[in-house]
Amino acid sequence: MFHMRLAAKKNYHHGNLRAVLIEAGLELIAEKGVRALTLREIGARVGVSRMAAYRHFADKAQLLSAIRAAGFEKFAAALDEGRGRPKQEFPKRLNGMGVAYVRFAREHGAYFEVMFGATATDEPEPECEPEKRAFEILEETIAEGQAKGILRPGDTRLIACSLWALVHGISALKLDQTPFAEGLEQSAFVVACSNLLLTGVQTAKK
Repeated sequence: MFHMRLAAKKNYHHGNLRAVLIEAGLELIAEKGVRALTLREIGARVGVSRMAAYRHFADKAQLLSAIRAAGFEKFAAALDEGRGRPKQEFPKRLNGMGVAYVRFAREHGAYFEVMFGATATDEPEPECEPEKRAFEILEETIAEGQAKGILRPGDTRLIACSLWALVHGISALKLDQTPFAEGLEQSAFVVACSNLLLTGVQTAKK
């Protein structure tokens, strides 16, 4: 970890300091959690003064907002990739997003903590465009299933929220790593849970 900090100190230049500060913030969050994050600590890690850090972020809340937006951008891209191409069978597209969601939470824990965890203030974080896009990807896919007659008609947002809540619960509670999932691979557990919910929203067979 120490050699990574040294590399950060040596490799940044004036044009990319903002990105380096974000990466240093993620490193600190992964080590100590969001509450340990300070601009003074981040500046020290990349070898710049606190004032240099303040030129890019007025306070901790601004830094967290930047990390959150960057996280949702990566997250939306992961969901989009996970759902595959429109020609694939609908359940595979939906399950692919679920697996991508849980994998993102596991592999990008610091981002996940900022995206869905506590903020620097008591005020809720306003929705950012990448967050909006992440939900739209799921809602678009639900609408696609309805258009094909695979899912029952109804409020796409409500159905999307239900699916989101299921997969988020698996991610946040790490249910795919508990005895509940014994005998199943992690992705297989996510797919099994998704299929259970899917049977509840599918059209009735005649």
